Amino acid sequence: MVDYRSRWQSRRRRRTHLRRSIAIGVALIAAGIVLLLRGCGRPATVWTYRPLSEGVPHFVLSDGKLFAAWSSGEVRALEVTTGKDAGLVGYRRPFAFAGCPAVAGGILVVGCDDCQVHAVSAETGQPLWRYETRGPVQAQPVIDQDQVLVGSDDGYLYCLDLLSGVLLWKTDCGGGIGGAAAVAGKVVVVGTVQRRLVGVDRGSGQRLWTLPTAAAVLGPARAIDDNTVTVGCDDGKQYIVPVTNHQSASAVDIGGLLRLPPLVDGDRLYVASHSGKVVAAALGGGELLWQRELGQTVSAGLAADDRYLYVGTLSGQVFALHCATGKVRRRWQLDEPVNGSLVTAGDLLITGLGDGRIIALPLPKR
Repeated sequence: MVDYRSRWQSRRRRRTHLRRSIAIGVALIAAGIVLLLRGCGRPATVWTYRPLSEGVPHFVLSDGKLFAAWSSGEVRALEVTTGKDAGLVGYRRPFAFAGCPAVAGGILVVGCDDCQVHAVSAETGQPLWRYETRGPVQAQPVIDQDQVLVGSDDGYLYCLDLLSGVLLWKTDCGGGIGGAAAVAGKVVVVGTVQRRLVGVDRGSGQRLWTLPTAAAVLGPARAIDDNTVTVGCDDGKQYIVPVTNHQSASAVDIGGLLRLPPLVDGDRLYVASHSGKVVAAALGGGELLWQRELGQTVSAGLAADDRYLYVGTLSGQVFALHCATGKVRRRWQLDEPVNGSLVTAGDLLITGLGDGRIIALPLPKR
């Protein structure tokens, strides 16, 4: 009898201990999940805009408004602080707006898969003019001195009058143009799918030089100053090109596809590859200052404030990296892939999502 009671009590103690261990384990797992969610940061959005139909949104800031074009063929103007409609209501096309719009002088210009460049009133959305090319226009137009510079899949770089859409000149660049041009002094630089950078005279459209690359150039060019541009290439290199001496061009070897807009901030150049590497380099000699592997496909960015660099990924995360060190200081986990554009505006971080929504998040407080 004593042995039976002893064995029963022993089994009871073991069951009690097991239950306590399970309870502690569940509590630890729950606490870990909470900490993970807090670490990724699932913030309440300041505002959300949902378009009429799903499509990738690309947008720019101008005069306190957000001008957006969707791959579903919709164009809108939104108030930056509230996300409410601020114009362009009703302007739609049955074709995709594949690139980012450009806005200046009350006119919005955007390229379209219907092979045309569209110009509409930035206030009302009233169509002003259209110019037809011989290929889809996926590159972002650039507005410079009341003129529109835009490349097409037909391989030509076009210069159009901003007010009328009249062709001023066009230049055969020898391959489809998928990224925005950059203007540095009197030279316009674009990249092509035929593995080359092309320099064109700003006034006449005459082709000045060609710089071969090892792969297609589909990323946008950006001016560093009046004599230098930078552009990423599918060979994994970010080229820095003096426009009056292109043969002295240098390159920062980053790796991966470089199709996102680079960010020039003072004496630094920030670049992100689709493979998930983010790099800061010195503009003087291209020296790497830091690099960060995110382990995710980078699909949106780059944007920055005075402390952090922001990038978005197809995993639905937005990273805030310290500009000086590249260390991850904050992450937000969103419910859709981050896609399209990503910008900072005041105390807001505004980004596009894979289902077409545009959302505004509060920037990290000081």
